[in-house]
Amino acid sequence: MDIYFLRHAESTFNQDPINDFIDCPLTSIGIQQANQIDFSSFPNHYSLIICSPLRRCLETFKYSKLTSDQFEINHLFREIHSGCQSDLLNENENILIENEEDIKQRINKINNYLLEKKQLNISNILIITHSDLVWNLTAHQINGEVFGTWLKNAELFHWKQI
Repeated sequence: MDIYFLRHAESTFNQDPINDFIDCPLTSIGIQQANQIDFSSFPNHYSLIICSPLRRCLETFKYSKLTSDQFEINHLFREIHSGCQSDLLNENENILIENEEDIKQRINKINNYLLEKKQLNISNILIITHSDLVWNLTAHQINGEVFGTWLKNAELFHWKQI
């Protein structure tokens, strides 16, 4: 099973982080980015697309040319909770800031979840998510220093085969 990531296209928060919008939408540039995602080195059809519930990810899917056999919105793949309003789905949502241990626990849940999907013989999965989550999922240590993959807006990335 091949697993791919797609970071959401440019959002209003990416454009202007001083205005910390709750569940921010894509900008007009973000809509263009989503519509023009380059699939030349990647599939444009997936067995399963898993999407963060935040609007910028859902709109990236909506404006892209992606297709899938199954589509799922899953809270495990939402933004790392850093305290920004842009991490929230609505103004009444109460989310505690995730510390390092919380993030490690979520990464373990995600890896277990993906192993469960492998049992279902899914051939390829695309996860539409956020760069902080991708960085944490891909993080590894070299000589005590942590490195991860940071994606640009609307960037596709082949993570791994499991």
